[in-house]
Amino acid sequence: MLLLDLAWSFWTELGVRAEGRENHHDFLIDLEALILLTTVLAEVDARLRDESLDWCAKYHRFVSTTRLKTVAKMLSPEAEDSFSLYSVTLNSISRASWPTLVDKQPLAVSLSHKSVLRPLKSPALMNIRARSIFGTGGRADVITFFLMHSSSNFSALDLSMIGYSKRNIAEILDELCLGGILNKMLVGNQQRYYAIKNERLSGILNPIPRYAPAWPLILEIIVKIRESVRRAEGKTDTLRAIEIRNVMALLEPKLNRLKLALPSMSENFSSYLTDFEEWFLVFLNRLAQGNFPDKFYLYQT
Repeated sequence: MLLLDLAWSFWTELGVRAEGRENHHDFLIDLEALILLTTVLAEVDARLRDESLDWCAKYHRFVSTTRLKTVAKMLSPEAEDSFSLYSVTLNSISRASWPTLVDKQPLAVSLSHKSVLRPLKSPALMNIRARSIFGTGGRADVITFFLMHSSSNFSALDLSMIGYSKRNIAEILDELCLGGILNKMLVGNQQRYYAIKNERLSGILNPIPRYAPAWPLILEIIVKIRESVRRAEGKTDTLRAIEIRNVMALLEPKLNRLKLALPSMSENFSSYLTDFEEWFLVFLNRLAQGNFPDKFYLYQT
């Protein structure tokens, strides 16, 4: 399963016990999005669930619980349910105190106790390096964002896509301006921010990964399409096509932000389903193999 390959590749990069699955050495790891993807996939791969829990039990201090909860709420009730089950299980086996969105009883899991945190010199672990220096939370994530988008300027609203409130982001941006890390300018009636200490910051946080995927956005698209496909299972081609078309229409603005074209809207329902399945498999395969076109990976504003 391509989504499992994607999750295993990132967990292996972090230090989870696995072999031969690394395809994303030069892709920034989004720890909260990875955890949420893992909770969704836990029902089909208990080993992925248990090995990731083993890592999180040791290194949960690097996880932003505020952001974890925010990104979880972007998904769906089913995803909130899976996340809550994972959270309550982690809380039962560690000193973590992760939020839950639904009341759950912890699972009985089998931990290998073999997870490690790989040396932070990997480009993929740049955000964890930032969190180890600037603290786990919005400040490290905002600095990471600006390092990955050094040639652009952004508003506080733009940066809310990271997974924190606009108010929290605005406070961090103003503090980084006071500290001489960022500068700001008024464009129309909007305050926009840009980095002015890139060389100094990159010197601290090097190596910088080549790609910074908009993982929360990608995760939302994947989860909602996956759930739509599941709801459509066993139905006629007509009902399946209507179900999937409706979800794709709702996701169109998000797909546009990633500059992803939708599958062709054939009037023939069977043809549409074939085109959709091919489109989705290509999308997932490129994610899993780490060979997606650059322009689809960068955050778009």
